[in-house]
Amino acid sequence: MVIKELAQSRLGEKYVLGAKVPKDDPNWHGPWDCAEFASWLVFQAYGKLVGVRNGDAYTGFWWADAQAGRARKLSVDEAKGRPCTFLLRIPRQGVTGHIALVTGPNQTIEAHSARRGVCKGVIVGRRWDCGVAVD
Repeated sequence: MVIKELAQSRLGEKYVLGAKVPKDDPNWHGPWDCAEFASWLVFQAYGKLVGVRNGDAYTGFWWADAQAGRARKLSVDEAKGRPCTFLLRIPRQGVTGHIALVTGPNQTIEAHSARRGVCKGVIVGRRWDCGVAVD
């Protein structure tokens, strides 16, 4: 569960929408946005770039990678029950994408917003489109 410990080690750090994160820097401490945080975690834990194009992480790229088999697409219910998977809200017109790491029953760690930064969150009561697993 290296990925969960990595995420916990960044709790309280700053969120900036559109932040660019060097995925190969294990000492990076923000700022983060949700997709950059998720992609950094995956690179640090598994040595894989997921959700990244030309160095930029984006929730739409996470969706494309799940569709293409570069990550494993799961149902929301599957992901909710599997710590160290991700929940994804797919970006579309009028809806901002978002991604969060599942850490336990109804628990996430995510780069949430400028107000909350990297924080613990809940799964229930939020819109998720799919889960994504990276092994």
